[in-house]
Amino acid sequence: MGKEGPAHVFHSAAYYETPDAPQMPLKGWKGADLVFDIDADHFDLPCQKQHDSWWCLDCEKNGRGHRPDQCPQCNGTRLKTLKWMCGECLAKSKHEVIKITENFLVPDMGISKNDITIVFSGHRGYHIHAFTPKLHSLGSQERREIVDYISGTGIDFRYHGFVENSYGVPKGPDSRSLGWERKIAEGIRQRFRKPEQLSHIPGLRANQIRTLQQDAKSIYKQLAEEPPRYITPKGVGQKAWYTIAQHVVESYSAVVDEPVTTDIHRLIRLPGSLHGKTGFLVKHLDLAKFDDFDPFNHAQVFSGTATVQISNAPAFTLNGEHYPPMREIKKELPLSAAMLLLCKGVAELVI
Repeated sequence: MGKEGPAHVFHSAAYYETPDAPQMPLKGWKGADLVFDIDADHFDLPCQKQHDSWWCLDCEKNGRGHRPDQCPQCNGTRLKTLKWMCGECLAKSKHEVIKITENFLVPDMGISKNDITIVFSGHRGYHIHAFTPKLHSLGSQERREIVDYISGTGIDFRYHGFVENSYGVPKGPDSRSLGWERKIAEGIRQRFRKPEQLSHIPGLRANQIRTLQQDAKSIYKQLAEEPPRYITPKGVGQKAWYTIAQHVVESYSAVVDEPVTTDIHRLIRLPGSLHGKTGFLVKHLDLAKFDDFDPFNHAQVFSGTATVQISNAPAFTLNGEHYPPMREIKKELPLSAAMLLLCKGVAELVI
């Protein structure tokens, strides 16, 4: 056996009759778990403009945040990136996990929480594994439809409770219904229970916001009736209701990596291994205790210290200790911190 271990370890989310067959067609695919990948890479967060960076290998142009498709200075495509993570990144990823499980998998798809496992990826996000046997046989197209459902893609409000006429919207979503209609109904009513939220809805005109806020109390009462009544104050018509509904959809929907979920032969990171870009533990998490999980404390496995030569590292916090930005410095660090910098390629071990 060699002296160097692998930087990354994966396992298959699929099941095969003969998994060790030399060619994929010979393995005999039997099914696959339903897997979701939630990663901070999928979000445009303010913190990423602080700790993520990129640079061009051709002209040395550099910048912060997400890497552009090509260099804005020389139009080159040989760009390198340094992706970091912080509490804000991982809090957003955690929030999406909760939305997917609590808003969709359990209530809408009938998946038991006992059949759902959360795994910290070891880097900037989480994986959700649904082990329910009835899902195993789903093909790529069916899994893509699940992604579309969770992401709120292609929702036509005419099929979710809204009835139109020349006067506006006399009837709308009912919270006694199921699926997206229930979510839309509850979300709209919530915005009239707290009418200050209406001012944060893009697309509503100022005069519409004022009118809706003035009438919010009576609108809320009528939305709470069974069936709900969608009154139309003067100046507020069908388009305004659809604008509010779209805002609700965006607040409920979640962002997932579609190729991961739709791939019925997917390899996914192995729990118990270490992530080669951080040295953090890829860890199984108890859904009931998920809120309390802090990867900067609970996914650390190294003890001791190491001396490293640091080229350029952003600020970070690990095991309760805050490290300021470090540049061109030799420093002895706790081994978990040193390993993170080594894995990120911003430090070299001093022997």
